[in-house]
Amino acid sequence: MSALFPRTVFVATLSAAILAACSPPQDSMAPAPRRVMIETVTAAEPQSRFEFVGRVEARQTVDMAFQVGGQLASLPIPEGQEVAQGELVAELDLEDFRRAEREASVQLQQARNDVERQRTLNERGIASQAALDSAETAYELRVVALETARRNLGYASMRAPFDGLLSRQLVESFTVVSPGQPIVRLYDVSELRVSVPVTEDMIATLEADDLISVQAVFPFLPDEVFALEPREMITEPDAASQTYRAVLALPNDLPVNLLPGMTATVTAEFERPRTDMSNLRVPVRAISYASDGHPSVWVFDGQTVSRRLVQTGDVRDESVLILEGLERGERIVTAGVSALVEGMRVRPLEEDA
Repeated sequence: MSALFPRTVFVATLSAAILAACSPPQDSMAPAPRRVMIETVTAAEPQSRFEFVGRVEARQTVDMAFQVGGQLASLPIPEGQEVAQGELVAELDLEDFRRAEREASVQLQQARNDVERQRTLNERGIASQAALDSAETAYELRVVALETARRNLGYASMRAPFDGLLSRQLVESFTVVSPGQPIVRLYDVSELRVSVPVTEDMIATLEADDLISVQAVFPFLPDEVFALEPREMITEPDAASQTYRAVLALPNDLPVNLLPGMTATVTAEFERPRTDMSNLRVPVRAISYASDGHPSVWVFDGQTVSRRLVQTGDVRDESVLILEGLERGERIVTAGVSALVEGMRVRPLEEDA
């Protein structure tokens, strides 16, 4: 056995040497850096002119409903037709309401007769004061019942609260409807308005007093420019876009028939640019999202990339405003972000040129 031991050691040593010679160097096993597009973050010129996509809306939109339930008997106004204030727009079957009114009227007369009879008997000392009081209470209740029946009869007919446009019938005729169920949608088009989304950074840094002009152009009328007047700012942000709404009024003497829902390009010009506003913009394609949904970019340090959370603002011309998280001069990945992981080695495409 002792004679075999040196031979075994020799064979093992030789095998290890052969394997080492056949194996590639450790460095050659490392993956090559991923090729990505890198751009340097720069600051855009401060803006004094902003462009939005606006949508026409009515001064007021009302989904009208009955205060009582019943079978819908009539929808006399077709969709898209103008209506005058007080004009009938929907009506329930009135038979049950009229019957209830007649019954309440008869019961009231009976209660009135009972009060007179009890009063006469009380004056003669035949009926007690308690009996008279009870009759008078019953009479008052019948008065209320008749008032309620008449009010319900009135509620069964729906009339336009203002001059407007009947946009949509929300139910079909002969449907049994409940109190409060929307029946028709009515637009108040006495003043048409344009609603535009406004980002939080614009609200924070732009002053209304600096507004020079705001105008709208419609795609089907590109040569006409309509001056708009500010009406209100909706201070509750949209849940999805986290933008606010500015509402602007169109002039009344419009040469075309505009309807709610139409779109317009809205341009707002301010007296001076806001230099205190963040003006770092990056391509939209550079934005990716962390596991919690927060927007982020991939920052390049010369060899590897790391995720950086950012706060974004408005999107315009394929670029997004960066409010927080980046500094001018930093280098970020602007193409190929979907395949990146923390600490990955990358190589700028421009180095291959």
